[in-house]
Amino acid sequence: MSIKVEINSSDLSDNIVWNTLKVQQNMTSKVDVATFTIRKYGDRTYTPQGGDEIEIFEGSNKIFGGEITKFNERVESGGGGVVYDIICNDHQFTLSNRLVSKSYANETIADIIDDIITNFAPAGFTTTNVTSTLVIEKIVFNQIDITGCIRRLADLVNYEWYVDPDKDIHFFQKFTNSAPFDLTDTSGNYIYKSLKRIVDSTQLVNQVVVRGAEYDGATYTDIITVKGNDSKSFDLPYRFSNLTVELDTGGGFVSQQIGIDNIDDFGASVDVLFNFAEKTIRWQSALSDGDRIRFSGNPKVPVLAVSEDAASKAEFGLREKLIRDLSIESLDVARRRAIAEIDTYKDEISDGSFKTYTSGLRSGMIINVDSDNRDIDINFLIKSVVFKTLTPEEFEYDVKLITTRRYGLTELLRNLFEPEPRPEDAEEVAEIIKTDFQTVTITELITAVSAVTDIQTVTITESISKDPLGADTAPIWVVADYIPSPWPTDTKRVGLVDREMQVYSV
Repeated sequence: MSIKVEINSSDLSDNIVWNTLKVQQNMTSKVDVATFTIRKYGDRTYTPQGGDEIEIFEGSNKIFGGEITKFNERVESGGGGVVYDIICNDHQFTLSNRLVSKSYANETIADIIDDIITNFAPAGFTTTNVTSTLVIEKIVFNQIDITGCIRRLADLVNYEWYVDPDKDIHFFQKFTNSAPFDLTDTSGNYIYKSLKRIVDSTQLVNQVVVRGAEYDGATYTDIITVKGNDSKSFDLPYRFSNLTVELDTGGGFVSQQIGIDNIDDFGASVDVLFNFAEKTIRWQSALSDGDRIRFSGNPKVPVLAVSEDAASKAEFGLREKLIRDLSIESLDVARRRAIAEIDTYKDEISDGSFKTYTSGLRSGMIINVDSDNRDIDINFLIKSVVFKTLTPEEFEYDVKLITTRRYGLTELLRNLFEPEPRPEDAEEVAEIIKTDFQTVTITELITAVSAVTDIQTVTITESISKDPLGADTAPIWVVADYIPSPWPTDTKRVGLVDREMQVYSV
């Protein structure tokens, strides 16, 4: 069975350093990874680029399809040419880079996934192997990547999914994909000494107590009869939601307008103040002896659920766990959380691994290990399959196993650390924002004008006015600056000392 590597649809198998080729198929919706080293020398001129399409075949079976996401470039000593260590991610990586902004109402999961792939995924992706007829009343994806959208839909129906090497989406019920062969002591389809198992009971729990916040109990109604004439504040037996209060002062019960203590004030619209934390109601003035107060509402009851597994307790003894989660405000949710914890932790956690030369295994398959020598008969989930080149024509497969319980724990931890999407709002709108890039060309026309000689004649006229004072008219000399006004009849003129004027001392 030959091994072939195609890059951008060209067979470049001869460029690959054969013992560096490795493909890791991870569990279902996790991204698969391929790595290999390629040499560039002589007539082998290929230079990798991010986004180049990679397809790896085992015979006629395509075991990997994806793109180059990273490579390291180096030069070998001795003039061996340029060497590239290449890392590739499968097609799911491409889907994780596309965002969905759309809401769906009263559509099947299969139709929703088909619409997402049609309208938001790059060309070439298909939904041939998507099977789910469950109708979703409403779901909103507001800027969620495609893989996140499909994962949310899978969680709704306890399904799994992955993208195959031909870009087709597989969407199927968990734990229904069986391996083409199982393992026994004599099956001969694996390297016998390579089969290992690790059993861990440190996280075993068989009785779980879930304490949440509070939930609304059944409607509770009671009557308080006032004793004496000095009381205006009264204790309630519970913290209530949907509280109503009526007061009977002798003429029958009259509904009271309720305000919030320490926030609202008494007035025309507030008759009584309710303090939720202190479980009290009070009026502005003391009520009279014999007055009756009728109150009704839903008491806030602490959420508490307990789940246990009798078989696990009998085998391992009592192992208890307390969960405090104030986000749980429903008994039903608390019960389901307790049951999920028991289902996940009630048994020992078992991991395994083995190596084989037999092809056909894929991550996510269920494989049975039945060994009399080991005294086990367990169904494992294939966590990962690593294809390593044993020869240029043959792979060796390194297989990692986990139990379905272990997988449940992995999913539980993922959900705990992954933020939950906000609840869908009936008024929520999936907003699509697009940027339109356009090229604007501006043409500027500049005309060069040649120099022109411009000769003009300029005429200047000078007007000279002669002091009209004659020789017979003596001016009146002044010391300071002075402008004669009116001209010329004003005879005052600015004089100069030692010229027109003389200075005398008296």
